[in-house]
Amino acid sequence: MSARDRASYQSNLDALAVCIAVGIPFLLWGEPGAGKTAVVESAVRSGWHVETLIISHYEPSDISGLPVVQKDGTVALAAPDWAHRVAHCQQRALVFFDEWTTGTPSVQAASLRPLTHRQVGSLQLPESVTFGAAANPADVAAAGWELAAPTANRFVHLDWALPLDVFTESLVTGSWPLIDVPQTPNSHGAEVAGTRALVSGFLRARGGQLSSVPSDAASRGRAFPTPRTWDYTARLVAMARACGYSSDVVRLLVHGAIGAATGHEFLTWLAALDLPDPEWLLECGGAAQFTGMRADRVYVTLQSVLAAVSTTRSPERWTAAMAVCVSAANEVGVDPAVPVVRTLLREDGRPPGAELPPGMGVFAAPLVLAGLLAS
Repeated sequence: MSARDRASYQSNLDALAVCIAVGIPFLLWGEPGAGKTAVVESAVRSGWHVETLIISHYEPSDISGLPVVQKDGTVALAAPDWAHRVAHCQQRALVFFDEWTTGTPSVQAASLRPLTHRQVGSLQLPESVTFGAAANPADVAAAGWELAAPTANRFVHLDWALPLDVFTESLVTGSWPLIDVPQTPNSHGAEVAGTRALVSGFLRARGGQLSSVPSDAASRGRAFPTPRTWDYTARLVAMARACGYSSDVVRLLVHGAIGAATGHEFLTWLAALDLPDPEWLLECGGAAQFTGMRADRVYVTLQSVLAAVSTTRSPERWTAAMAVCVSAANEVGVDPAVPVVRTLLREDGRPPGAELPPGMGVFAAPLVLAGLLAS
C-alpha cells in the first residue's frame, strides 16, 4: 500500500532505512517525480556513500564485468569504475540502480550475482556495500520490461508515493523528508535469533508457504515467499524490533519481502502466539508452562529457548534448556521438542561440562533413530 499521509510516509522512510541498514536489496515502486531518488540519496546524511546508476545507460558488462584477456591467456572480468569506487570507499556504500525496469533483461540478469553476493566481475565487494533500485509501475512507465522472478525475488518491494500534505509543507518550507539509517543495536543478534525461531515455527505449521512462485507474470515481478525472502523477513523484522520501529514498519517489510497475502498470514499467526519469555523458562525449567498449548506454539517456544542458549552459551544454560524440553515432552508430547533436543545434543551444541537433566528417557526412541543414542 502506498503512503497516503504523513504517518504512512514516515513508515515507508523507516522501512527503507531498515533495508539499507541490514544490507538487503530494496526496490521502490512509484510514479515519476515522487522523490524516490532524492530520498535514497539522502542516506549521505547518515554517513553513507551513494552511487546512483541510471540503469538504461549501462550494458551487461557494466554490471557483471568486462572480459579481459590476461598475459597468461586467462580471461578475467574487469569490474567497472563504480564498483571500484564503492569497494574502496572508507564509509558504508549504497549502489542505487535508478529506473530499474528500463534496463534490458540482459542487464537485469547480469545484476543477479551482485545483488545477493556483492560480486562484480572478478571484484568481491565488501559487506559494507548494499544495493537498491527504483522503478515506475508498468501502467505509467514510458518503456521497459517486467522483472523476471529470479530478479524480483532478490528485492524487498516497497510502494512509494509522496502525500499531498508532505509535498505542500515541504514545498513551502524547503525542508524535505530524509531517511535516517540506524546503527545496528547491541540487541540485534539476539533479535535475529529469536525472529528466526518464529519464522521456523510458522513454516513448520504452514509448510506450504516456504516457497510459492506466482503463476502470472505480473505477480512474479513483485514479492513472493521463497527460502531467500523468508531469511530477509527474519533479518528485517529483527532490525525493526531492535530499533523500536512501529508495527506498520514491520508490516511493510514483511509484505515487501514475502508478499501481502503470505505476510498477512504470518503476522496474524505471530500476533496470536503470546509466547512465554525464554529466559524465564530457562530459570524455572519450564514447569507447568506447556499444558494445553498448541504444538506449533510449543515448537516456537522451544526454538526461542534454543536461540537464547545459542546466543549466550554456558553449561548451566544448556542443561536448563534440556530441562525445558523434557517438561514440554512430558506435558504435550515429544514431537515439538525433538528438533531442539537433537540440535543441543550435537557435538558442537553441547558445551564441555554440561550435564543431562533428569527425565531424558522420554526422548530415547527418537534419539536412537537420529543416531544420537546407542540402541
